Amino acid sequence: MRFRVLAGLLAVSLLIFGAANLWATGSGEDTQAGADQEVMVTLVSERGSHTEAWKTQMDSFEAQSGVNLEITQFPYANYRDQLLLSYTSGSNDYDVPYVSLLWYPSFVTSGYIQSINEFLVRNPGIEADMPGLGNGTINGDLYFVPYMNEVGGIVFRTDLFEDQTEQSAFRARYGYDLQPPKNLTQYRDIAEFFHRPPDLYGVSLMGRRGIFLATHFMNRLWAYGGELLDNEMKPVYNSALGALALEETASMFSYASEASLTHDFQETLAEFSAGRSAMAEVWTTSMFTFNNPESSEVAGNCSFVGFPRPEGDEDVVRPRLFISWGFVVTSDIENKEAALSWIEHAIEPDNFAQAAPVGTIPTRLSALDSATLAEAMPWIPAFKEALATCEPTPIAPMIPEGIPIVINHIAVAVSEFISGSGTAQELLDSAAQETYDLLEQNGYYD
Repeated sequence: MRFRVLAGLLAVSLLIFGAANLWATGSGEDTQAGADQEVMVTLVSERGSHTEAWKTQMDSFEAQSGVNLEITQFPYANYRDQLLLSYTSGSNDYDVPYVSLLWYPSFVTSGYIQSINEFLVRNPGIEADMPGLGNGTINGDLYFVPYMNEVGGIVFRTDLFEDQTEQSAFRARYGYDLQPPKNLTQYRDIAEFFHRPPDLYGVSLMGRRGIFLATHFMNRLWAYGGELLDNEMKPVYNSALGALALEETASMFSYASEASLTHDFQETLAEFSAGRSAMAEVWTTSMFTFNNPESSEVAGNCSFVGFPRPEGDEDVVRPRLFISWGFVVTSDIENKEAALSWIEHAIEPDNFAQAAPVGTIPTRLSALDSATLAEAMPWIPAFKEALATCEPTPIAPMIPEGIPIVINHIAVAVSEFISGSGTAQELLDSAAQETYDLLEQNGYYD
């Protein structure tokens, strides 16, 4: 296995290896010549925990397949730029990029990656075992196979929830048992109960204007059955459900620290890890941070539940925030068979379960059933329930304008409402009009 880890903005030229057919044929001297030729698959990724997880499976793949893997890694901050530089320069340095779910549609439009429908033929029935796989399909063609996935939800401190004194006090105050929130009413009650500033806050939230703040609104919009865009790509998040979701988003900041209004994801992780809140409204990979004894004061005392539904709708299947990274295959590579074989190896259930504790969450339900995995990550059954009982929904619409809509329109409306700059309906109407104008300008409507 060859590793090349590249940092910063250093321009890099990759050594191009000659590649032979995956299965050599012939006999005598011809057979030996074929055997001596090297089958190479080049991988590229960001530097992160879920990449470290699948890297643990590279040696076994090489040993079983005879294919050599080479990996290049970039810091997340400039990874996408470096990958695009390779594509736009025409060098096609990488066979199998590991990318964000939100990136691949533009790669399809630009012709940088190819469809991999063979994957479905080679793995019949995998759609039922991999709930997020449908997000990797455009116009009926598969381009993206998810490796890491996570859903939006609530991380909570088990030491507080299981404390008998806290349980008795909660029951006396609210009339029901303290438990991980199953509905939005319970979520609010629990946040209110544990809100004891300045030593303890009810919940950690991400209040800085941006995509993370927008997720708090979208969590509630989807929980109530609302949508961002309808089937005609017209914005509908300014519905009555949207106004309700925005009002409830703002109200939850009453149970968060004042500093939360300046927090993004990392600051929220730090606050909860320091034991300063009872819950955190984030997504599942945060559990790796929270349960790391080297960086967290609440390690071993955390669990997870999917984002709650409204009271009475707890069992209704609705969208939940879905974040995923996975594999795509570059156009015009020489060894597509070997590339697909690597992807299949990485997502094999036993390999998934073995790699996950390093820093990923398997995308296959069958891998989530592993007893070994559940022992290493006790919150996995709750995650599986959250994933299996929702429609996995990306953090932004899967169109080039998706991220700008969330950041420039929705997040702005949420931020301005929290600051008191207008009513929920007024601000959402304004944002929806801006979204409509953008999509109309870009040719989405007749």
